[in-house]
Amino acid sequence: MLIAFEGLPGAGKTTQSRALAAHLSQRGTAVTYLPDNLTRHAEPLGQTLLTLFDSGDPFSRHDSVLTDTYLAAAIRADTYVTHIASALAAGTTVIEDRGLHTLYSYSLAGLLQKHRTPPDEAIDWLQQVGAFAGPAADRSVWLRLPPDDAIARAEQRQGHTYTDEQRAFLRYVHDAYTALAETGPSLRVIDVSGLGTDDTHQAVLAAIADLTVPAVDLSTTS
Repeated sequence: MLIAFEGLPGAGKTTQSRALAAHLSQRGTAVTYLPDNLTRHAEPLGQTLLTLFDSGDPFSRHDSVLTDTYLAAAIRADTYVTHIASALAAGTTVIEDRGLHTLYSYSLAGLLQKHRTPPDEAIDWLQQVGAFAGPAADRSVWLRLPPDDAIARAEQRQGHTYTDEQRAFLRYVHDAYTALAETGPSLRVIDVSGLGTDDTHQAVLAAIADLTVPAVDLSTTS
């Protein structure tokens, strides 16, 4: 079973993905937790791809949607081969902090902002590229927070402010997630506005309750 957490910086992806991994582990399920790409150890090829990707503005790394999309797809393909596929084959539940929808949302944001591409055409193209990046998660969970709220949280956590251009781009990312949620039933939306950490965790459990997770009780009782 592959579960991915999606959303803007500051939405709570890392907190909630770790909380779900702990919840499942405590109930007897083998879990592999994959942190965000740029915070994770990678083998030489993966590290080379990450180094190429991690340059310039973190939200418009090469000033080219095509370059960013293909590099992100290559990173996800490498991650799937080296970290995900074998774990799934062994019956382990894998939890991604950022999955395939991150590639889609950031690339779609660039296409909407810089190229005014019709969303349907852009999503169609992105899904074709995504087919080379490995299978999507069985369930992707979008922690939806108004972009200005997410940005404020991320700025506080990171200790620096975003530029006006970065804030504008993240608003497009939010719009991209909205378009993806409307076209992809595997992307479940949790509105985390006004929710605390525990309430969000409960909502996450509800969002995956219909999945068949081996040897696990998804109830909130210990």
